[in-house]
Amino acid sequence: MTITNEELPEGGRKITVTEAVRLTTNWRTYLADSECDFQTKAFLIPIASIKNLLATNPDAQGVRAYLGLNDADDAMSGKLVLVPVVDGEDVIFLPGSNGDPDEEDDSNVYDRVSTCPPVCPSANELNS
Repeated sequence: MTITNEELPEGGRKITVTEAVRLTTNWRTYLADSECDFQTKAFLIPIASIKNLLATNPDAQGVRAYLGLNDADDAMSGKLVLVPVVDGEDVIFLPGSNGDPDEEDDSNVYDRVSTCPPVCPSANELNS
């Protein structure tokens, strides 16, 4: 079954593989030219993280992804922090929680992603 742009939910948009290759090639070129230690090319976001986020935030219109580092001195320790967005605002605490930033049970922020490198798929048009 082929899904067209007209069938995607509001705000959804497919792009061509050619456009995706152009975008990802631009990123890799930028990294190579910048001589930056940060070399993350991609993040694998488990569907379970998205499902959990939607289960506790059924009114979310989107997910904001923040770039972070596990270690401030290690550019290869990249992380992606996912936060549901409702009415254009980040919802960082679960509805009905006490809003304690140190309580994991209150958090509505997710990070269960894998970075590439080191966890990369086989070479394809987007990452070669």
